[in-house]
Amino acid sequence: MRSPGRFTACAAALATTAATIVISAGSPAAADGGGYWAWGCDDGRACIQLSGSRRGPGGAVWNVVGCGSHQINDYYDSATAHGNHFIVTYRDDRWDRVDAWTSRGLDPTNLATNIWVYC
Repeated sequence: MRSPGRFTACAAALATTAATIVISAGSPAAADGGGYWAWGCDDGRACIQLSGSRRGPGGAVWNVVGCGSHQINDYYDSATAHGNHFIVTYRDDRWDRVDAWTSRGLDPTNLATNIWVYC
């Protein structure tokens, strides 16, 4: 049987570890680590902007890095393709296509779950 002091120390260590995991997981867009937050859409990137006045750790715009599938899990107002076209897929399997070198609105009431960048 463990003493209460040891139990408290173990519980504190476990809580610290869990908090570190949650913080290092980043924001919902960073589910696969394939991008970064910024205040705008950088050249050559597929970008989505968070809905409303919400912000990620470095801004409101998620800049996708690389081609193919990128898991996301949040609500977004708009998208910009500063390069290749891409598709945003929602939880209900609907999707929006963003043509190369264009911007468009997204459905801010539907949970976006994936971005597929065509290269």
